[in-house]
Amino acid sequence: MKLYVDDIREAPAGWHRVRTATEAIRTIYYSGSIGEEITDISLDHDISHPVTVGSLMRPYPCEETYASVAYFIGLFYREYAPLDKPKVTIHSSNIVGAENMQLILARDGIHVDIKLSPPVFRKQPPK
Repeated sequence: MKLYVDDIREAPAGWHRVRTATEAIRTIYYSGSIGEEITDISLDHDISHPVTVGSLMRPYPCEETYASVAYFIGLFYREYAPLDKPKVTIHSSNIVGAENMQLILARDGIHVDIKLSPPVFRKQPPK
């Protein structure tokens, strides 16, 4: 399985997309426990919260990131060493956040490629 972790962007064809850190961690954990190997993981850094504005659902910036998913990936593949480590790419437009996640994963011997993505429009909340 190829896992695409992003709250706003659509996943490329052939990838399974999850929108939240909780969904990502759950998918990684259960895929290992049922023997379904995750071969690739593509992570964003920033998370937005969906908010209804009129009849539209819009993402708003928040302080959360997918760093918790990076920590979990490191822990999971360290504890379940028999599993092959997935190829990990960070596809964020936030270079500082991407580099921080790369460092988190490097501590557990997981190589990460950073692929900068164009920024995604995140409407600012009203003041």
